[in-house]
Amino acid sequence: MKQHKTIIYNSSKQVNTPANSLTCTRVYLLLIFILATISALSSTSADAAGQLMVSPTRIVFEGNERTKQVNLINNGSETGRFRISFVNRKMAKDGRFEEVPENEPGMYSDGIVRFSPRQVTLAPGQSQTVRLMLRKKRDMEDGEYRSHLLFQSLPDPEATDISKLAGQSKGLSVHLIPVIGITIPVIVRQGNLAFTVSLSDFELKQANTVKAEKTLSLKISREGSSSAYGDFRIYFTPEGGTPVVVGQINGVAVYTPLASRTVDIRLQTPAGFNLSNGELHITYLQPGKDETTGLLAESRLAVP
Repeated sequence: MKQHKTIIYNSSKQVNTPANSLTCTRVYLLLIFILATISALSSTSADAAGQLMVSPTRIVFEGNERTKQVNLINNGSETGRFRISFVNRKMAKDGRFEEVPENEPGMYSDGIVRFSPRQVTLAPGQSQTVRLMLRKKRDMEDGEYRSHLLFQSLPDPEATDISKLAGQSKGLSVHLIPVIGITIPVIVRQGNLAFTVSLSDFELKQANTVKAEKTLSLKISREGSSSAYGDFRIYFTPEGGTPVVVGQINGVAVYTPLASRTVDIRLQTPAGFNLSNGELHITYLQPGKDETTGLLAESRLAVP
């Protein structure tokens, strides 16, 4: 019996392939599309979604609080579709978030926080409120529960219609459509929780040889039942001079159960100012507070 063959035209080449090979090719291309989508999802960040603005970027339920809301605004020039869902992430020692393997035990908030709506379509400039409601379970164990709310950008339906794409060309082609999004932590604190932090392992590194800028690398160590969250402010005092702010970074967290993580902070000095022969004063503060009202940790480092 002769084997039937299908001729596939791609550009100016003629390729003879078995009939069942075309089906395998389609499956293979679909697999490529899925893998590309998963790869894009793994780098969820505020910059990735581009046209979607999310506020606030962190939700914390404490005490008797039962409701919260998140505001979405499409600040782009095109209509956007977004799907909303919970995902679980864990923090690595360099501060990155990693996907939690399925069935890995942990204290997650996705089972006790409900939200609505689950999908939105926003025209340019349009806003939408997402409402969250906490429903605690009986006899909940004390501790901090955390999951991440994912706002996932959906592709244009026209761009993913396989039948329409197939009719546009006689040859085989691959259209990779990235699916990207933003995640924000949703934290539920049960019981009387507390934490302490300390700073160590300081190292000054050369960041830019042209501008002679430097980066301060350090480690934050956390102890206790709650995550740490705060802002860094760094002062430099030259010998015989007055303090000058040379570095600042906001919203630095050490999430449970992680005990420590590293942070790199770029230092910027005024023109004609040398970062030498003085002292660095590193402060870690409660968000929106100063050294007198919200100091979490501090340390001093002599600079030769």
